[in-house]
Amino acid sequence: MMRRLIACLWLAFVPPLSAQIVVTDVVSVADTFVRSVDPAGNYGGAGALAVSGSIATNVLGQQEGLLDSFMRFDATGVISNLNSSLGTGRWVIVSATLNLFEQGAPNNPIFNRGVGAFEVRWIATNTWAEGTGNPNGTTTNGVVWNDEPSVLHSNLDESLGSFVNGGTDGVVKASLGMPAGFANELSSVGLVSFYFTATTNSPVGFTFHSHNFVDSTQWPFLEITAIPMPQITSLVVTGTNIQISFVAVGGVTNTVEYKNDLLVGSWNALTNIADASGNVSVIDPGAGGLPKRFYRVRVTIVGD
Repeated sequence: MMRRLIACLWLAFVPPLSAQIVVTDVVSVADTFVRSVDPAGNYGGAGALAVSGSIATNVLGQQEGLLDSFMRFDATGVISNLNSSLGTGRWVIVSATLNLFEQGAPNNPIFNRGVGAFEVRWIATNTWAEGTGNPNGTTTNGVVWNDEPSVLHSNLDESLGSFVNGGTDGVVKASLGMPAGFANELSSVGLVSFYFTATTNSPVGFTFHSHNFVDSTQWPFLEITAIPMPQITSLVVTGTNIQISFVAVGGVTNTVEYKNDLLVGSWNALTNIADASGNVSVIDPGAGGLPKRFYRVRVTIVGD
């Protein structure tokens, strides 16, 4: 019996880790906007990005078509830092907030104005090229409007939420959803791409600074929050049962899982504990009489 408990603890226990880590220096590495009225023109070298629906108009009261934007981040450095700080694979990203610096009244007539809703999507394609075009001279060396059908994939891409711009100069914060595809790529690959588009019939005309803007403090950036994985601290036989104690982390669902053979079969859920924090104990009834059983605690983000 004692050998069984020691084996379980050896697999699941690590020394206590620090609290959540927030990383705010993840700036975009590529970004551009595309226009429906210039379907073959690239604007990757511009200092601004834009999202516009078909209702918004520019400074002259003219409608300049639909505008969408693409943006890519490289968070591989974040993954390396988290592995160093919390242990390799011993952490989970629980939130990502996109910070955008709006220009409320752009003078360039290429940009429409208006307050309204826009959608941010994580897209599975990371191979699109930023290009070097700008409003004074477009190019064809990067993604353009006509490329959208080959870059976007409805069966893979995931919506990260709908947001509303402010209409004035200032920061627009978008607290992104964490669906599985986006969360997995952000946590493992580190390279993630976003697509910005107006929602149906939205009056949005949202212009914001790109990573080519003259002031680097106003470039788009991601604010990423990660927490340590929960830690099993003890396994105790109580009669015919086993009591599993662990340190839970808040803001997530802590799922206690078990299996009787590490090499065969899938992990089975014993119980789910949502949004708990601190020391938690659960009972596995009848497990005390088994020849062996292994446990782990897995986390998923609450609401996703």
